[in-house]
Amino acid sequence: MPRRRPAQVRARNQREPRPTVIRGVSLSTSRALDRLDRPRLTSGSVRTDLLSWRRVTLKPRSTLQRENNDWVQFIGPFSRDVLEQALHALPRHRRASLRRQIAQLDARFLDKTLNNPTADPSLPWWWRRT
Repeated sequence: MPRRRPAQVRARNQREPRPTVIRGVSLSTSRALDRLDRPRLTSGSVRTDLLSWRRVTLKPRSTLQRENNDWVQFIGPFSRDVLEQALHALPRHRRASLRRQIAQLDARFLDKTLNNPTADPSLPWWWRRT
């Protein structure tokens, strides 16, 4: 019986790192994020940005509608950008659970903020809120 080379044995024994659990998102979606091989779109980074987007949407309306508001102008939109990139990078059948989570948060954000008519219309909608 032929002997396997040590490199082949080690390659077989290496396991995939455990994906980060994202609340409300299937484990197969987390694994798919880790398999994308993009440093900014791992299950851990998407979890962090989803938590950040959730934190922004849970702020009271009075906080989100203040002038010069970092929550609406920087923190939320940057996190939402990463989430949108993740949705576009994932295969269609893997993005559904993440899309549901984001849609709930988007609806809450839209309800609590106002449209900025002076914002550049070429920007995504979450950058055009005040």
